[in-house]
Amino acid sequence: MKFITLLGLAATALAMPYGELPWDDLICTPPEYICKPDFTGWLVCNVDGHYLDGGNCDGDTWCEYINDLPYCV
Repeated sequence: MKFITLLGLAATALAMPYGELPWDDLICTPPEYICKPDFTGWLVCNVDGHYLDGGNCDGDTWCEYINDLPYCV
């Protein structure tokens, strides 16, 4: 189940453009997920080695690491 969720998140992130976001200069190695710098959501590493917006946390939740993966809690 986690794999399907992560796969869906990655597909969504790969479809989003990048170029003017604060994390565009970060280099990564796929598959890699991190919290956004302001902890409002998470980032996904694409095949080009750049982070893309993976999504935002809802309402009063924030991004936090659980078992080295970002989750909205």
